[in-house]
Amino acid sequence: MQTKNNEELILENSELKHLINQFKNLLDSIPDPVFMKDENLRWIYGNPVILNLYSIDKGNYIGKTEDQLLPEEFAESCMESDRQAVAKRSISKSEECARDEKDQLHYYEVFKVPSYDKDTGKFSGLIGVGRDITVRKEVQQALEKENTKRKEHENQLDKLTQTLELKVKERTIELEKEKTKALELSYRDVLTQINNRRAYYEQSESVNKDAQNSIYSYSIIILDIDYFKSINDTYGHAIGDKVLKTIANILSGHLRTKDIEGRIGGEEFAITLVDTTLDEAVTIANELRIKISNISFEEYKNLSVTASFGVTQYSKDSNSFEDVLSVADAALYEAKTSGRNNVCSKKSV
Repeated sequence: MQTKNNEELILENSELKHLINQFKNLLDSIPDPVFMKDENLRWIYGNPVILNLYSIDKGNYIGKTEDQLLPEEFAESCMESDRQAVAKRSISKSEECARDEKDQLHYYEVFKVPSYDKDTGKFSGLIGVGRDITVRKEVQQALEKENTKRKEHENQLDKLTQTLELKVKERTIELEKEKTKALELSYRDVLTQINNRRAYYEQSESVNKDAQNSIYSYSIIILDIDYFKSINDTYGHAIGDKVLKTIANILSGHLRTKDIEGRIGGEEFAITLVDTTLDEAVTIANELRIKISNISFEEYKNLSVTASFGVTQYSKDSNSFEDVLSVADAALYEAKTSGRNNVCSKKSV
């Protein structure tokens, strides 16, 4: 193997020094703060911008750490972002601060790039470049402040509007119509805070459409509170409402986020179970039935709450969601006529 003579080595060394000097001159001339740290996150280079920014002595910073060089109010956050960059093992972005000679706070967007030994894979150093984003930050803060003021003004206007409305003695017929229309368009059942009939139907129609165009299926459960009129007559409508809200909470807490529940009638609820077989739906219905039968109120120990359930599964032969729902409704009828507090299922055709 041919070895290099001394002249060649001297030439290469000279060229290398020249390249290093050029690289250093380049970094020194960059108008943004630039720094380099070793494997122990000790400083090995800082360009004039960052040295001036933190008032670092350019002749006495090599080998020192952030907490030895930076003001205490900034050191810990800078070191933490260094550690996060190393842990991430890729380029990371952080927001750091510094004060200028007039003690004005500046914000910097800092990109940090960790390097690793190609043979051992061990962390070998960190390079960082910052960009002054103070103007952008101030604009952002000004906008946020303006938005806060705007919201305060809106709140004041709302309060004024409410005060004026309280003083109004009569509501016009048109206002009553608009109010009624707004309630009709609402998708939330006011009492139970779950889907109302319209919302439940629309969401379930979407599930039915998806099922028609895919291989997955869905099941429907309809439940009706047994002897609910008797509960209202015996214990009062306040307790009846409490029963409805308790059952709605049971449904919401037991089902998955992708399932759809709704109050579709006075004491009637419906559930659409996405990607669920008939057997699975029957199991879920029985679980709900047991939970409902365990409802108790301290002030009314003799109150018994049960519900009847009708269950069916979507079939490709079904024309619409309402076709599937009608089968579940028929199953519910069987449950109510065969003793109540039970679950009946029918296959959709």
